[in-house]
Amino acid sequence: MNSLSNKLHALIKLISITVLSLTGGCAMSADIELNWEWPADRQIEQRVLIKIEKIKEQGSGFFGLKKSPSLAASVPDPVVITGTVLGEDKLIAGKTISVVAPKLEVESISAGGFAVAGIVETDICICLVAVESANADISAINCP
Repeated sequence: MNSLSNKLHALIKLISITVLSLTGGCAMSADIELNWEWPADRQIEQRVLIKIEKIKEQGSGFFGLKKSPSLAASVPDPVVITGTVLGEDKLIAGKTISVVAPKLEVESISAGGFAVAGIVETDICICLVAVESANADISAINCP
């Protein structure tokens, strides 16, 4: 019964991400925008396989505000990782996904490669883990 409950919970979150992306809940250029947070002993609730398209340093914004350490949403040495969602889920497969993450946390990931985003609470990415190929078994991926 617990397994069914977990699957239902994951499906609801997946639908929520899709609805947000279709209704304009994510106001940036990607179809799906994830927010970065460190794992803090949380377990991954959803895994999403991504083909990494681009990794670039985040712009500093107006007067450098996007890189201000005093803002709660700021991360140290932020980089923007953009890619395409892969997998069998027709609701999000092919969508563009983006997350601003600390450079130190994503050093093993490169453009042209593949990664798994560990997601909690619908839109929070707690880790990005490089994988060898699009055929990788992502079910066993956990945050380092």
